[in-house]
Amino acid sequence: MKRVFTSILITAFILGSVFAIDYGGLVISDSTLKQNGTQKFVFAEQVDASAYLKVPFSQDGSTVLSTEFAYRFQYDNSQASNFINLSLLKINHTRAVSDGQMTIAGGRYIMADGTGKIFNQTSDGLFASHQTSTMVGSMYFGYTGLVNSFFTSMNVAGVTGEYTRFKSDMYTSTLPYLVVGAEFALPNLFYQQNLSFGSWNFFGTQKLKSNKIYGTISLNGPLMENLYHNTHVVLAGILGDRTTNFAGLAASNLTYYFNYMGLAANAGLTYASKEFQTVTNISGLVTGESWSNLFVPTVSVSMLPLSALYVAAETNVALRADGMKYEGIGLAAVASYQLFNDVAFSLNASTFIAKEEAARQTKISLKAAISF
Repeated sequence: MKRVFTSILITAFILGSVFAIDYGGLVISDSTLKQNGTQKFVFAEQVDASAYLKVPFSQDGSTVLSTEFAYRFQYDNSQASNFINLSLLKINHTRAVSDGQMTIAGGRYIMADGTGKIFNQTSDGLFASHQTSTMVGSMYFGYTGLVNSFFTSMNVAGVTGEYTRFKSDMYTSTLPYLVVGAEFALPNLFYQQNLSFGSWNFFGTQKLKSNKIYGTISLNGPLMENLYHNTHVVLAGILGDRTTNFAGLAASNLTYYFNYMGLAANAGLTYASKEFQTVTNISGLVTGESWSNLFVPTVSVSMLPLSALYVAAETNVALRADGMKYEGIGLAAVASYQLFNDVAFSLNASTFIAKEEAARQTKISLKAAISF
């Protein structure tokens, strides 16, 4: 494996003398004050540094090798930690065909299901798609068990069995699922509406006793001038060591775009049944709790008062889906400013006012990003 990786890099640098290489980096500093329950505010710091390299293997740029290495320094609970990651190693080939465009990709990169509610993370695998003016079809075969768990948060709820392939202070593998996914979309099917279907299946390998099977359907598009909708329905089969549960998730939102300073208003509802489980930790709550046994109405606004200034605010109410029991209300706001093309700052604040004081959370963070 090491020899193969070295050969790829050597080939990339040789081709770089013929075709244009694109390279750069990004450093993000995140300074945070946070409070959980009745505890005092504590300080945490996280610095992420990454460097990328893109090398075309052809003059027209149809075949491209992309790599990205990442380093993270983390200070939390009076402890300092260091992590490393190969976050991207991807070969992508795009070709025009008689009725549209074909894309084939392989390696390590971020992959997501069409709804964005199940799977959205780095994975190792192969992807193929065929796109025409009337349809888009795609398939993905992948494996998650080599990804660094310090950079990718997966849902461990209900997971049993010993699954860690390798473990160290800087790189620990995460849940080893074999991933088989397929999407089929019909753009502009009627009245500019886009309809899509998906099938995503995750099979536990090694000693991981967990299998998750999902079927999805999505519909989105304009309802009238400046008003758009987006609706997802997910049916799931969650297969544990000795249990099999059927579950579902439904989400719908409306977004209206005003003709004033990029102002947009959004209202949405998300329902996840008691037995529903995501694969990646995905949630719309400020607590970060994954979608399971939740009914959450959400309202948000965003705008661009200046060309370099973006502001947004959101509020949502969390209720338990199996009895509509009130859990709390979440509030969040963000302001980000693009000082220069390669320098940006953002101030984020969020709080979850839980019914139970011990479940309350507050976080204030200042981020700075520099690209080069």
